[in-house]
Amino acid sequence: MTATDREMISRLPLFGALTEEYRHKLLATAILREVEAGDILFGQGNPPEYLHVLLKGAVELRGADRLGNEAIVEVVQPPDCFILAAVVTNAPLLMGARALEASRLLLIPADHLRQELHAEPALALALLGAMASHYRGMVRQIKDLKLRTSVERLGSFLVQLAREQQSSGQIQLPYPKRVLADRMGITPEHLSRAFARLRERGVHMRGSRVVIDDVETLAAYCRVDTVLDSVERELRVPGTGV
Repeated sequence: MTATDREMISRLPLFGALTEEYRHKLLATAILREVEAGDILFGQGNPPEYLHVLLKGAVELRGADRLGNEAIVEVVQPPDCFILAAVVTNAPLLMGARALEASRLLLIPADHLRQELHAEPALALALLGAMASHYRGMVRQIKDLKLRTSVERLGSFLVQLAREQQSSGQIQLPYPKRVLADRMGITPEHLSRAFARLRERGVHMRGSRVVIDDVETLAAYCRVDTVLDSVERELRVPGTGV
């Protein structure tokens, strides 16, 4: 594991609150894995063998029905971990995972992590915070789908990107438009129409780049607000110091 890998892992709330000595013990059995774009990481319905920690690249989490219809549930970007709830409960995976681009992952054996949960209270509390963050993110995603039109969802996504990239209005889409459409629960055709509708709101496409004339005006149109759109990456259990 490189110094860069260790630094990125320490930035994750799940590991950052642990002592360096214990973090080294926890990760002693972990495996570093390099994958290419399109590689399958695991399938829906499989038992969880590892907690996946994404250090570089991007991974799409996909759900499917019995007829083979698929949809992207989430796109994971580094540094982050995924399938935490399945690993903790040893429940079948509700989603499959595929690399969107060349990626680097740290795989922590699920049985080892569960054993450590019983022995180390600090890890258990850190896991609670990480799972709460993932749960609240999913609730926000559901509210976004139910309370906004596709045009408003796209606009609010672009506003959040502009704020995350600390841009005054020129942003880079983090993944292809087909993936963005699937992630938002619409077809590529509907996505193109949504971008066309947003032109009158000062949004202009330049390939994979987007120019927004006035970010705050767009935010007001899409009804961006703190409760619905906040990104909580460092939730902690209050009063524990973890």
